[in-house]
Amino acid sequence: MNRSLGGSPGSRTTHGSWSRGPYGTPTLYRINFGVLVVLLLINGAYSYQANRELIRNESRVQNTQNVLAAIKDTFSALQDAETGQRGYVITGGDPEYLEPYDSALQEIRSRREELRTLDSELDDQRASIEEFGDLIDQKMEELAEIVELVDQNHDDAAVRLIETDRGNRLMARIRDLVGTMETREYALMAEQRQQSRRSREQVRRSIHIATLAGLLFLTAAYYLVQRTIRTERENVEKLVVTNEELEAMIDERTMVLERYSKELQRSNRELQDFAFVASHDLQEPLRKIRAFGDRLKTKYSEQLGDGADYVNRMQAAAERMSRLINDLLAFSRVTTRAQPFEDTSLQEALEEVLEDLGQRIEETGARIRAATLPRIEADPTQMRQLLQNLIGNALKFVAPGTTPEVEITSTMTKRDDDTSGRDWYTIAIKDNGIGLDEQFVEKIFIPFQRLHSRDSYSGTGIGLAVCRRVVERHGGNIEVSSQPGVGTTFLVHLPSTQHPVSLEVN
Repeated sequence: MNRSLGGSPGSRTTHGSWSRGPYGTPTLYRINFGVLVVLLLINGAYSYQANRELIRNESRVQNTQNVLAAIKDTFSALQDAETGQRGYVITGGDPEYLEPYDSALQEIRSRREELRTLDSELDDQRASIEEFGDLIDQKMEELAEIVELVDQNHDDAAVRLIETDRGNRLMARIRDLVGTMETREYALMAEQRQQSRRSREQVRRSIHIATLAGLLFLTAAYYLVQRTIRTERENVEKLVVTNEELEAMIDERTMVLERYSKELQRSNRELQDFAFVASHDLQEPLRKIRAFGDRLKTKYSEQLGDGADYVNRMQAAAERMSRLINDLLAFSRVTTRAQPFEDTSLQEALEEVLEDLGQRIEETGARIRAATLPRIEADPTQMRQLLQNLIGNALKFVAPGTTPEVEITSTMTKRDDDTSGRDWYTIAIKDNGIGLDEQFVEKIFIPFQRLHSRDSYSGTGIGLAVCRRVVERHGGNIEVSSQPGVGTTFLVHLPSTQHPVSLEVN
């Protein structure tokens, strides 16, 4: 008993673990991993070399098969040409038999060109291929000579040339040469396949070695994992503390965001209140101005005299002011009265817009060409407003005496800057209108900015600003390309679906 409790070298320590000498556990791990890495490197190099040899052998086999196929196809086409020529001679020049002859000649030329590009590994075979080509040329000359005699109605001369048996001798030489070349290529292919089998066996052995090395690695890793688990437990405890601190920070940030959200809601309500004032309190005086103007013209038209012109100008100004207020309301309602996004058919929205614009289309004789538009997640009311503004502009901004032409297309794309992988659609609206200079492209999207006088083209200059705001609310963008006197193309880029974050903001 006393001996077993002694403190002799190599015995357990008071904590029950083996004492660490020069070959303790960490050192053994390093040695094991070092040996494993060396084995894997050697095996990897061996596998790489064997795999390269296998690929090279497979390529050689494929090349040999291609050479064989080219030889066989060339000889077969030559036989077809000879058959067609004989039929042509026997029938006294029936063109029906000349078609397979011409087709076979074309095939021979194609296969001979293929043979020139292929390179046999056998030196003797290269010489045989050259001889094969020479014999083919001689045979084709003999066939062509007989066909030419028949074409010239020298049937007797053609028969005499056939009876010389020159063609049969050429075919016999070609047939013997083809047999010799095929024998060589088959022997070469057998040797190549044997080498491929040896390479596969080498790769298989490499896989076995790699598997064994992997098992050794897993065994060593198991012991390392056990040791690491203890450290991970400590890290988890620290992580719990860190998470609690992060949760406290998140709660604080959430409170800040909620405060900002309430501020945004209050601002939105104020905008809605302003819209109500603009639509009611500002419109009411304008209606009275127009009403009193009508009464003045009705009851006192004779007494007004030249003053009638001032009344007309007053009413026109009131009408413009009313339209301006309505357009301003439309611009603000893009966000203040926006509807939730839902599955929306742009095709149905387009059909409704074209129906609403039917009278103007009929009056101008406009030609509308529209492709089928897709379905996307959007606000259907705003999609109709977007299409109506863009198509309405295409019908309005045309040179006098010009018939409007509008083309509407849709293409699906992907965007590199969209990591969600959503589909995107580009709706293009192209017209043959008056166009505009590229320097004014951005100006047309600014509210109440006009490029033409009111006398030339009606409007308040808010329509395209509404379009941009609608598109941006849907997470997209709008582009325009134009050339004066040629026309304008608007490109509307819209995602097929909306992100949840976008839904909440809007």
